[in-house]
Amino acid sequence: MSTRLNHLLLLVAGAFLIVGCEGSDGAAGAAGPSGAAGSDGFSCWDLNQNSVADPDEDLNGDGAVDTLDCRAPLPGTAVLVSGSITTPDGPLDRFVKVSFVPAGGGSATEANVANDGTYTIELAAGDYDVDASRPGYEAVAVAAFGVVDGNANVLDFDLPEIPDGEFIGSENCAICHTVQYASFAQSGHPFKLNKVENNQAPTYPFTNLNGLLERVTDDDAADGDPKAGTDNTLGTPVTWDDVSYVIGGYFWKARLVDQNGAVVTGSSVQYNFQTDAMSGYHDNETDKHYNCGNCHTTGWRHQDAVLNDNRQDDLQFMDGTFFEGGVHCEACHGAGSAHAKFSGIITRDAIPRSLADLTAADQGFGDPVACGECHTRDGERDYPSYLSGFDNALAAAEAPDPRPNEMGGRIAASGGLIKHHEQYDEILGINPDTLESVRSPAFMATHGDCMTCHNPHGSSVNVGNPLYTGVAGHNPSNDACLTCHGDYDTTLRAGGMLNLACADCHMPDLAKSAVATAGELERPTVGDVATHIFRIALDSTQPQFNEAGSFAYPAIDEDFACMTCHNTAPGAVIGFAIPDGIVDTYIYHNNIP
Repeated sequence: MSTRLNHLLLLVAGAFLIVGCEGSDGAAGAAGPSGAAGSDGFSCWDLNQNSVADPDEDLNGDGAVDTLDCRAPLPGTAVLVSGSITTPDGPLDRFVKVSFVPAGGGSATEANVANDGTYTIELAAGDYDVDASRPGYEAVAVAAFGVVDGNANVLDFDLPEIPDGEFIGSENCAICHTVQYASFAQSGHPFKLNKVENNQAPTYPFTNLNGLLERVTDDDAADGDPKAGTDNTLGTPVTWDDVSYVIGGYFWKARLVDQNGAVVTGSSVQYNFQTDAMSGYHDNETDKHYNCGNCHTTGWRHQDAVLNDNRQDDLQFMDGTFFEGGVHCEACHGAGSAHAKFSGIITRDAIPRSLADLTAADQGFGDPVACGECHTRDGERDYPSYLSGFDNALAAAEAPDPRPNEMGGRIAASGGLIKHHEQYDEILGINPDTLESVRSPAFMATHGDCMTCHNPHGSSVNVGNPLYTGVAGHNPSNDACLTCHGDYDTTLRAGGMLNLACADCHMPDLAKSAVATAGELERPTVGDVATHIFRIALDSTQPQFNEAGSFAYPAIDEDFACMTCHNTAPGAVIGFAIPDGIVDTYIYHNNIP
């Protein structure tokens, strides 16, 4: 090795010896002077950097331009969210929905859920309040679910089981049956019993109760009057806070239920719309229990110490419980929980409940109710025996049952008129003397099915009201009758009969709901409800009512078929009476001598 190279190696080795191990840092020096201030930046949401919250910068659509928009993608882009929904009920359907609402507020966006329970939806990034729901049942919710661009964004739900036989409410029926519900909501059935809330009278489509409370009074000086004020213990209601429910109010009349659940009784407690006047109801009866829920509510169960030891709203004189006040969808179609699962189970035309159904442990709760179960009086089946007046009459006479099913009875009457809500009894046509029906099976097959003439989702009494927008509850023209009775040619009627409607003679106002017009000269007393007896027997010597006046015979006599128009009383439709004997020979229809 050369001497020069040896010197070089010695110098390198010496250098390593001089450096040695690294020492500790010395003390920090003093801070230097501050630099010049930089220019202001822009907010993360300020896409055009004009320092103004422009509407198109509200990327998450919540109505405000703020930092939440910084997490949203630029317009035209979206983030995919997916998930699945499971339930013990099995396959899902179009009734299930998943809704995403921006956590900061805004409009909901709904995902389409397939029958296998899967869903996908595109959303702007951000936080969302999410719920999965089915009609009539509490939603399963997730708060502030973060939708992030680039993440998987999977959100699954497990919905609780829907038990069969439960009510879901008519508003949930409206989710799918929009047309039927919109019409039904303008008809009278849902207003049979109306809850008073927030010291405000219930609202109705075509009527109001303005000034009603001020007119509720009682004649305390009358014989037998039990107390000052109306006869219920709580006395005359002064404000709507004194009233728990209103019975009716849609068309004919309105009555009040106090905060004990007692119907307000007295000499001037019922408001009648036709006359704009008050009338009495069970005058001098103290604390009349409300026990009309079997036909005025949906899901009624009578109070019973064993089967249902409850009273609606814990009201002392309310004799049972119900799901909804008034006659709603599920009163006629049955409890809707099974149908809400899209199993297709729903009753379209109810079969009358049997005595076994009503006396079962569930008291018939959730069963559909047939029209004739409520449009009867002698056939009413009430707690605790659920045997009607007609059932008892048949048993006492040991007579065979003339009815095609267990509903209906004789045509009950009082004060020279048929009582109200007896349309099925009138159609059934039972002679009160013989306890036999005058109707043939063919007649009952058509007329006994109310839907032959009526649309139960529409109003009949308001069908001519210009404010009414629903379907017609019935067709008041001759066309409705001639659909079945095509062998009658109305153009061949004699004389002044030519322009009459069939209902003018075959459905006179022989029944009373709220008011009656007293008879005068040849005109009989007339009511405010059209009869459904239909059959006219002018050549019969049988009167309209039995001797006691407690029941009507199942045929319309001369007085009501003819004299309601043909009389010399003031305001008569036709100002002359029919001569004796003419009705026996006059030709009313072309093919009936």
